[in-house]
Amino acid sequence: MSNKNIGQIQEVIEYKFNNLDFLNKALTHKSYAKERINIEHNERLEFLGDSVLSLIISQILFERFPNETEGKLSKLKSQIVSAHNVSFWARSIDLGSFVFLGSNENRQKSIRDGDNLLCDAFEALLGAVFMDGGFESAKKLVLKFLDSRPVKEEDYKSVLQEIIQAQFKVLPIYKLQREYGPQHNKSFEVIVRLKDNILGKGVAHTKKDAEQIAACQALKNIRNMKLMDGC
Repeated sequence: MSNKNIGQIQEVIEYKFNNLDFLNKALTHKSYAKERINIEHNERLEFLGDSVLSLIISQILFERFPNETEGKLSKLKSQIVSAHNVSFWARSIDLGSFVFLGSNENRQKSIRDGDNLLCDAFEALLGAVFMDGGFESAKKLVLKFLDSRPVKEEDYKSVLQEIIQAQFKVLPIYKLQREYGPQHNKSFEVIVRLKDNILGKGVAHTKKDAEQIAACQALKNIRNMKLMDGC
C-alpha cells in the first residue's frame, strides 16, 4: 500500500494508527497474501472485528433504549450488524478500493464491490482499530457510521428464500419451537431449517419478528460457511 492510500483511509475514518501493520493487514485479502511470501491476510482481524462490532452495538442499544425489550433490541442489533448493512457502510466510504486483491480477483470489479468482501474488510478494519487503539477508539468508529448513515434495513426472509431456492431448489422452513411469558407480553422462539439442518433461531414478541431474526441469523451463518456472497 502506498503512503498516500494509508493517509487517505485514515483521513476517511478519522483515526490515525499508531501501528500501521494493523491497517495493512486489515486491508489485505487472502487472495493477495497467497501470491506473496510472509504476508498475512485479514481473516483473523475480521473474526475479531465481528465480535467487537456485536459488543459495541449491544452496548449502544442497551444504553439508548432503556425501555425496549430483549426481543426488540435483538431485532435492531440483527439489522445493524448484518453483512448487508455493514457492507452498505463500507461502500459509503469506498472501502473496497483500498483492499489489496490477488491478480485474478483484481480484474473482477464485482468481487471488489461485493457485499461479502466489503463486510469482511469493514470488520477487519474495526478489529485493527480495536487492536491499535482499544475499545473506545473502535466504538468511536462505529458511532461515526451508526449516527451519520441510516441502517440499511432488509427483508431477511425474502433474501434467504431467494438464496436457498437458487442453490438448493427448496424453500426454507420456519417452525415455532415454543412460546412463553404472560399473555400480554408473550415471547416466540422460531427456528428456520434447510432440510434437516437448523440455519438460525429468533426470539421476539411476535412470530413475524422472530422469523425475521431467525432468517438474518441464517444468512449470517451461511455467509460464514462461504455458501453465499453477502448477508
